Amino acid sequence: MNTSRHLRFLTRRLAAMAKLSRRGAAAVEFALLLPVIVVGLTSVADYGRAIFQKIEMESAARAGAQMAIRDREATSDIQQTTVDSTNLSLTTSDVSVTNTCRCADIDATATCGTTCADGDPTQYYTKVTVTKSFKYLIMVLSDKNMVESITVRTQ
Repeated sequence: MNTSRHLRFLTRRLAAMAKLSRRGAAAVEFALLLPVIVVGLTSVADYGRAIFQKIEMESAARAGAQMAIRDREATSDIQQTTVDSTNLSLTTSDVSVTNTCRCADIDATATCGTTCADGDPTQYYTKVTVTKSFKYLIMVLSDKNMVESITVRTQ
């Protein structure tokens, strides 16, 4: 009788230890997988943030281009309109405005105010470029400069 009681005690004890062993194994597996999960989720978050910043920069450049259509010579107004149109922390130094001229029959740059080979006047174009640094959440990766630009015909 005493032996069977002792045997039942040992069986219960071994079952309890096996249960604890399974819990410990799950904890170890979780500890090993946690860094992989965190890096994966952080990468997805970075991708979403980068797409959001790209869309915001493109929208800001478009707002500056719309201002350029009104007055292509007002470079500081175009820059300020671009900065004011977004929630990104842009400054006017992040926005560049370039005026160029082209002939309709060729895609090469021409001298503004002259006539083209076909007798038509040159066409004025304004390019608004927005540059902003993107900082990754994962500190191992270095910052990346993102550039968005819009070119519009202003005459």
